[in-house]
Amino acid sequence: MENRQPIPWQVSRYEDLRNTGRSVYFDVDDFEEIIDHYLADGAYQEALHIAEHASGVHPSSIPIMLKKAQLLASFNKEDHALDLLTTVETLDPHNNDIFLTKGAIYSQLKNYEKAIEEYNKAVFGADEPDFVYCNIAFEYENLGNFDKTLEYLDKALSINPDNDLAIYEAAYCFDLLSLTEEGISFFQRLIDRNPYSTEAWFNLGVSYINAGHYERAMQALDYALLIDGKHEHSWFHKGYALSLMNRHNESIEAYKQSMDSGEDDAMKCYYIGECYEKMEEYAMAREWYLKGTERDPTLADAWIGIGVCEIEEGNAPASVNYFKKGIELDPDNVSYLCLLANAYFVQGHYEDTWLTYEKALKLDPDDEETWLEYAETLSNAGKHSEAHQLLHRGTQSMPGNNTLLYSMAAFLFMDGKVQQGTFFLEEACNLAPGGLKALTRRFPAITGNAPFMEAADRLA
Repeated sequence: MENRQPIPWQVSRYEDLRNTGRSVYFDVDDFEEIIDHYLADGAYQEALHIAEHASGVHPSSIPIMLKKAQLLASFNKEDHALDLLTTVETLDPHNNDIFLTKGAIYSQLKNYEKAIEEYNKAVFGADEPDFVYCNIAFEYENLGNFDKTLEYLDKALSINPDNDLAIYEAAYCFDLLSLTEEGISFFQRLIDRNPYSTEAWFNLGVSYINAGHYERAMQALDYALLIDGKHEHSWFHKGYALSLMNRHNESIEAYKQSMDSGEDDAMKCYYIGECYEKMEEYAMAREWYLKGTERDPTLADAWIGIGVCEIEEGNAPASVNYFKKGIELDPDNVSYLCLLANAYFVQGHYEDTWLTYEKALKLDPDDEETWLEYAETLSNAGKHSEAHQLLHRGTQSMPGNNTLLYSMAAFLFMDGKVQQGTFFLEEACNLAPGGLKALTRRFPAITGNAPFMEAADRLA
């Protein structure tokens, strides 16, 4: 049974008197207790009714007027609330709560400059100035001024290095702006100020992951875990970093450590399944992907993962059903459609294969990988002419894409069209020298084509 806080005596008495129609006197503190009770219960209309009654009993009470203004704003009566706050400010011009309330109301009205102006008044003398600086930072974020956002978050953290809200907001900004190196410097400075901040070490680790420095990320995350061995996010990101380093067994253990006792988070189950899949342990991968779908049937990636396991184990017909389930949940994902097309191809269902690839291209005609996979599949079916015609379409859709030009040249050579192939190969080499190695890695069969190899040797 849920534990509930006892109802304050003021509330019980107020309700008894309200039901009997009698009047009674409450002092300001009692009225605040009653209003706070109804706010906690989500009964905002009742709270406003009591605040209006209380302001009649205590017309000069600043706490009551502040609560009334806050409640008026919650009912979209911002102008009325601001008028009331102007009155309060004449009575108590140095009350920080007035400026904080006005700032919140101006923010609600999307007048972010005025919100900043009011919050700046509230900084001096505030009990927790770091949170006021956070509010200013959020308003600058609303204005799209991220330099100022980070400046004020840094001010907040210079006062209170343990302000987790400021830390996470800073991390969000660096990620949003792709400022990985700046993020690394920011969190290193924060650690210099507070070397025992779990969140600072954690976000430094995430910044290193974003910058591709996985070993450094591991060191930072390990420091976070030395401070707090149960820090779920550090374990999870350690697992992610290990997977990027292809240390999948260790990654699995870290992911498991990130799970609370008895908790099987759907996405974490998916990531563990992905590690097993990369190690080609498909039975275990399928088991974890299924766990993910049990916990969240809408997790498209997990359904697709099961399909991949099925096709890798030679069960293409079963894979089709799982791929279709994933596509049903995420119909605009061209990668899923390409996997389904491949499953059809493995079974020899060529018309379904081409139709599925065409659907993927219709969804995203600028997806290079779809053009290349489609062309490769046509080539594997012996349709070299169709492959280079397809890639010609691709170069029209994505003009200047050198990878498609190289590939089109290769398929022209395989179709016996040496002169045309040479023309496009020369054009591709002129635009992007050095692309031949990538081409032969992608289509190793081309190395058996003598005219292509002669042309490639001449252009290298």
